[in-house]
Amino acid sequence: METNPFIFQKRLILLLLIVFPCLVNAEVTKLPLYGKGNYVGFSDLKTILPELSTKLKKYTNVGSIYTPQGNIQFRIGSSFYTLDGKIYKIPKAILKKEEEVYLPLDLVETILLNLIAYDVRYQFKESELIVLVPKETIPKRNLGVKAIIIDAGHGGKDPGTSDTTGYVEKEVSLGVARYTYLYLRKYYPEIRVEMVRKDDRFVELEDRSKFANRVLSDTRDVIFISFHCNASLSEKAAGFEVYYLSQSPSTENARETALIENRYIGKHKNPVVSQIQSQMLSSVTQRRSKKLADSVANQYEKALSPEIPARGVKKADFSVLRGSLMPAVLVEMGYLTNPEESKKLRDKTFQKKIARSVIKGIHEYASAKD
Repeated sequence: METNPFIFQKRLILLLLIVFPCLVNAEVTKLPLYGKGNYVGFSDLKTILPELSTKLKKYTNVGSIYTPQGNIQFRIGSSFYTLDGKIYKIPKAILKKEEEVYLPLDLVETILLNLIAYDVRYQFKESELIVLVPKETIPKRNLGVKAIIIDAGHGGKDPGTSDTTGYVEKEVSLGVARYTYLYLRKYYPEIRVEMVRKDDRFVELEDRSKFANRVLSDTRDVIFISFHCNASLSEKAAGFEVYYLSQSPSTENARETALIENRYIGKHKNPVVSQIQSQMLSSVTQRRSKKLADSVANQYEKALSPEIPARGVKKADFSVLRGSLMPAVLVEMGYLTNPEESKKLRDKTFQKKIARSVIKGIHEYASAKD
């Protein structure tokens, strides 16, 4: 018995909504396929993914498709492309007719998986591409802050902690930082958003604070978020923590965590100046940092617990927070030394959930800020 294609598509969409309830708030779009079902027009794809941009050199036919998340380079008529410095080959060549660039289905899938910050569901049919793009999931009201500094912990020669497979903290922190940056740019274009590091490079702890303070000198109402992963000698240790600055750590564990994160303080740092700075804490900044930590922890727990249990808001003397002259928190997203949490923290979809929860925490903080 033949199945009506329209009924089949409705059933498919219904099944997706049942399996992925987050897509109830999604927009369903159908894009036509060209070249016997082998190609998608770039302009069609951009109608549903407006963050996509492209450049094409007229005489060399070398082009790129990019978002803040990444960059794909290609040549018209070639079946090779590069992504993150690596060369890949696909069955079909990239084509151009008049002003339209036609993308092979394999390249479209690469774009959806690597250049889009949020979760997109899709299926290639005989003559069309069915795409479910989530609608607004982050509040769009005025955040009440002018700039947000995003700090991906560690980097370069400082890998941070690692799991048993060798996956290191600096990769998780950079992944979540990038998604946070992308979401903020998408949903709050009026806010200045800066990343301390955008790639795998080493930045001294005091230089991170200086970077944030330079932004503060230009813009009022700035907040600072630093992303990290925790570690323990016990594989059973689990959960996330959100820290704000204090010279009297909440617990011995908080003191040990601060010692680990502070281990790459530059050798040229003047210990006398450092001591004076650490003693001169602003009560207003501290109060707001505590509120920011509470709000981020609240939204993190709502979104991710019990997958990653809440260990609460804590205070510790982190160098990267000590030098920042604005409300600042450090998020220990989970334990890489815990096999189950490490698996989650490595997952891009889970990293996106973390980013969204942190932004909602910022929104909660800004709504109640004194």
